[in-house]
Amino acid sequence: MELRNAVAVVTGGARRLGRATVLALARSGCHVVVNHHQSPEAAADTVRAAQALGVRAAVFRADVSDRESAHALIDFAIATFGRLDVLVANAGVFRRTPLADVTSDDWDDMMRGNLDTLFFCAQRAAPPLRERSGAIVAFADVAAIRPWVDYIPYSVAKSCVAALVRDLARELAPQVRVNAIAPGPVLFPERFDPALRQREIDRTLLRRGGTAQDIADAVLFLARSDYITGVVLPVDGGRLLYRRDA
Repeated sequence: MELRNAVAVVTGGARRLGRATVLALARSGCHVVVNHHQSPEAAADTVRAAQALGVRAAVFRADVSDRESAHALIDFAIATFGRLDVLVANAGVFRRTPLADVTSDDWDDMMRGNLDTLFFCAQRAAPPLRERSGAIVAFADVAAIRPWVDYIPYSVAKSCVAALVRDLARELAPQVRVNAIAPGPVLFPERFDPALRQREIDRTLLRRGGTAQDIADAVLFLARSDYITGVVLPVDGGRLLYRRDA
């Protein structure tokens, strides 16, 4: 896929990995819609940064775990730019939830915030993406492949994202390619325990944490690669291959 003058929607695009992805797309000449839920200032700043790179960019506030709001986001992109080539489903929810403390609200929040956000955007985006032979790039996690202790709802939700990516790849073939990124120790949450952070970094084969740019580059790779679909690509410095006895 040629990204110059293409149009992309990035959910959760205001901050962190979403912002890095927006700017990587913009540097490639891709026009972008930056979705946010509760980060208006950060979203506006990301839009300005994208525009400074010479592309058109617009912001749209929506809770994309809600079907109608997710559909409204895609409709806005089409109304604003007249086409849609790439959907980057980055919006997600992450927090520690020890087994004994998990509530029904915790469970529902993880599913809605990580799975529904992909499904409802993809549902609406499917027709315009088919018209453009476009691509969906979702955000899974290495926890979808190797679950973490104290993060069962999150790990299960991301496993469901991986399964949904495969389902969508079959459903939307041959016109639309659907893949996912599975980040490893990259851009930890601000209040993440420093000792746990270092432990995860030490468990990578490369002995270092990844950067937001590492993830953004992988998104561009999957968006451009015309013969890859239904894949969950780990970007984890070899974290999944770590063995305690190695």
